[in-house]
Amino acid sequence: MRTMTPDPLAVLQVAADHNISEEQAATAIEWAAHMTVHAWEGYADTLGLVKGDGDAMEAWFRSLAPGAQNAVLDDAVTAVVGADNVLAEIYRNQDAKQAGRSRVMRTNRPRVHIR
Repeated sequence: MRTMTPDPLAVLQVAADHNISEEQAATAIEWAAHMTVHAWEGYADTLGLVKGDGDAMEAWFRSLAPGAQNAVLDDAVTAVVGADNVLAEIYRNQDAKQAGRSRVMRTNRPRVHIR
């Protein structure tokens, strides 16, 4: 499965609507997309439909109750914020044990060296 980058405007909208960072919003959008695909695959298996039929998936998604689409995104936002809070608590506990040493900030962004 190929992961696509979420639409930047959608990321900004979700971040503003939910009062979260853009990184959290992008993660939540990707998570919601994966949950939606997973739900579609279960539905397709149950009815004997072709999982790879994008048109059928779109028709299925449009047929859901109006709040279902937002509920998937809201659940993803809640999960992402919860995971960030758990990680922050773990880092706080580690930092308290290592009072003399500061923890290195880790990121998956490439480093840029300016000369």
